[in-house]
Amino acid sequence: MAEKKAYRKPLITSCSNRLGRRIQGGSGSSSLGHIAIFLLKVAALEMVRRFSKSRCPHIWRGLRALQILCYPPFKWIQRWAPFKGLVKSMQVLSRPLLVLSIATTFSDQLEYGNGTSDSSTDSHDSLPSLELSPVQDDFLTSFFHAFCSQCLADAKILESENWSTKLNHELENQGISLPERINDDELHKFYAASNNDFSCFLASIKKTIQWRKTYRILSEEELLMWSKMVFWHGSDVMNRPCLIVRLGLACNTLTSQDRPRFSQAVVSQVEYGVLYLVDADNPEITVVVDCEGLSPLRIPMQMMRSCSSLLQDHFPNRLGSLFVVRLPEDVDAQTFIEVLKPATRNKLKIEGRMYQKVLSDNLFTLPLYLGGSCTCMKCSELSNWDMLQHHAATGTSIKDEDSDISDDEDSPSLHASNGSEFTSLFGDYEHMLRTVIIGFLIFWAVIALCASIYDSGGLYPPE
Repeated sequence: MAEKKAYRKPLITSCSNRLGRRIQGGSGSSSLGHIAIFLLKVAALEMVRRFSKSRCPHIWRGLRALQILCYPPFKWIQRWAPFKGLVKSMQVLSRPLLVLSIATTFSDQLEYGNGTSDSSTDSHDSLPSLELSPVQDDFLTSFFHAFCSQCLADAKILESENWSTKLNHELENQGISLPERINDDELHKFYAASNNDFSCFLASIKKTIQWRKTYRILSEEELLMWSKMVFWHGSDVMNRPCLIVRLGLACNTLTSQDRPRFSQAVVSQVEYGVLYLVDADNPEITVVVDCEGLSPLRIPMQMMRSCSSLLQDHFPNRLGSLFVVRLPEDVDAQTFIEVLKPATRNKLKIEGRMYQKVLSDNLFTLPLYLGGSCTCMKCSELSNWDMLQHHAATGTSIKDEDSDISDDEDSPSLHASNGSEFTSLFGDYEHMLRTVIIGFLIFWAVIALCASIYDSGGLYPPE
């Protein structure tokens, strides 16, 4: 029995030591909590200092004198039972008391050097006042701000190193390599978008890595084909590059087969802007979605959901502002809201016909086709291209506007239409053919239903 007790005692001691080390390790990771407790101790000591300064200065002096018990030459005194609790209490307050003592040493010297007392008042008025001079306030404020900012910065760096190391370890265990495109800045944005939840953060990183392996980003030469519908133009008042997306024009001119490529062009332009256009101090972009010509019967909901989902999942915290302009009155604004996440909805601004003032207040240069006065090469190309599209849609040429023609408005045009007209007519015929086929199928379904009822005897007259 004595041997068993002797064996259990070191076993229990070793287990308790391991548990203590685990608790200390877990508390060490939560550095933000330690910083908050430290600041609370400093604030409480500052209140005690100010109160004792006006009532009983010996309290603060005695508290500072007891701090000497925490230093190695005097630690032996804690071997005595009456002083053991006192020494442990002073060890808890040692660091905040030291910081506060250093911070108030210079301010006290300034105050005692410049302070005066009124001889006509009572003894309480002769004590130092609680009010500090502007020099002292500035000194204390700058000191505490610098100290707190440094502590928070160190805590963020420590926390970043923790989840970064954990991420690399998890990816290495699963045989996944982190691509060069996802750098430290990108990782911080993913981590912030996951609300500091490591499981969500790891899932989003793995999803983005897999997506970048399969999704093809268009090159700069390929993006030139879509430069009339998706292009970069200037920046906003916060020096964020501005992406113009002409959604209404794309819905009117593109077929259903080309709309996925339009989404691909939007995502590729965002990738290009993030890599080459954004500022390091403000790595966000501004997007303007032009809905001119959008019809409530032809809203590309699938394309909008796909594009917004890709941008929100794989480009987190990159959107600074989202402006939806020239939205027709018969189009429900809820259509755009429902495809966005709650964090992105806060950045959304929907404007109808009164969009120019809002854009002028947020953008440095408004594109020419939106009513601005920009004279850049892109605006000139868009102006000429829009003019050609307008004449192609109306079936007239530029010469017809400059020459004198007959005043008879009912006379048909003598000019042949170009390829854009044929594309539009082909789209109308395709829609009409689809409607006829669907109606034909419905008609035969009704006939089949009536035949089945007739065969079952439901239509026979009673005998």
